[in-house]
Amino acid sequence: MQERKFITQEIGSFRKPDYLSKRFHQIQGTAEFTKLAEKATLETLGLFDQAGLMNVGVGGEMFRWEMYEHLANSLDGIEFFGMVRSFDNKYYRKGSVVSEISRKSSFHGDELKFIIGNTEKRIKVPITGPYTMMDWSFNEAYRNREDLAMAYADIINQEIRDLKKIWENRSGGEMLEIQIDEPAATTHPSEMDMVVDSVNRSIEGIKDTEFSIHVCYSRDYRLLYDRMPDLKLHGLNLEYANRDTMMTGVSDEARIGYDDIAYFSEVNEEQYPRKFLGLGVTDVHINEIESVQLIRDRIEYAMAFIENPTNVRINPDCGLRTRSREVGYQKLKNMVEARKQVYGEY
Repeated sequence: MQERKFITQEIGSFRKPDYLSKRFHQIQGTAEFTKLAEKATLETLGLFDQAGLMNVGVGGEMFRWEMYEHLANSLDGIEFFGMVRSFDNKYYRKGSVVSEISRKSSFHGDELKFIIGNTEKRIKVPITGPYTMMDWSFNEAYRNREDLAMAYADIINQEIRDLKKIWENRSGGEMLEIQIDEPAATTHPSEMDMVVDSVNRSIEGIKDTEFSIHVCYSRDYRLLYDRMPDLKLHGLNLEYANRDTMMTGVSDEARIGYDDIAYFSEVNEEQYPRKFLGLGVTDVHINEIESVQLIRDRIEYAMAFIENPTNVRINPDCGLRTRSREVGYQKLKNMVEARKQVYGEY
């Protein structure tokens, strides 16, 4: 059994090399695209190995342009009308659901097959969640937001089942890890029931798989913590560094970005088994490289509340695609070094 203590994990996307990013939409769907995406994946896996990551995700999502567009582009029933802006002047196509949605093909299958054949490290497949897909789509076909969220959930459930079949060809005994990406989860507090129900439906009936949820830049994580007992998940991978100070130390004043982990721990105390927390320790929206000491302080502050190191995973706040590959690599390397330094203390 592999090490379970302070697992370091890649949380999503990584900056694509120019040879892929500059031609992505022009060659998408061609043999040339596959060749370049595979090349970029191997190079990124190499960087992750050099940094010392324990869980390499899917090699930085080189097969995907963006979390919403990639999934939506794999469905029938969606029309695209133009580009919208996300963080750091990154753009993606937003879709309108004009008829009943269905999968044209697996949207992550080829990516997973390639990763399985090229690394023996832990893998985690991020999949954009049903609530976020609903919230970021225009709805011209379904009766209401809930019906559309549940339709997305059914499609994601189908996808995960297909990924499980691919995973069965991998040896080693580790479970397939699936991360449900829900950045929109807490944006409408009155719809938390819908978030819970759609996420649970997307993983319903799928066994021998580790499920987590990734949420970032939430106004109030307590909305999510309060629903942990209802979410049929093993853990939460969350952003904290972006809201924190750059001061070193483990005082409450220095670690203001992590002040609600005490509440997380309080709710988690009532869970059996307890859920793990993927701790965002490096900010993906700044070029400044957090020192090893700062990252170590962030981990140690959280450990005052969580205590069990097998229930803490260490990750960037979110995907690193908005930073250069050089900056992203150094952030990951410092994160791994901080993990090494705290390892022996717990």
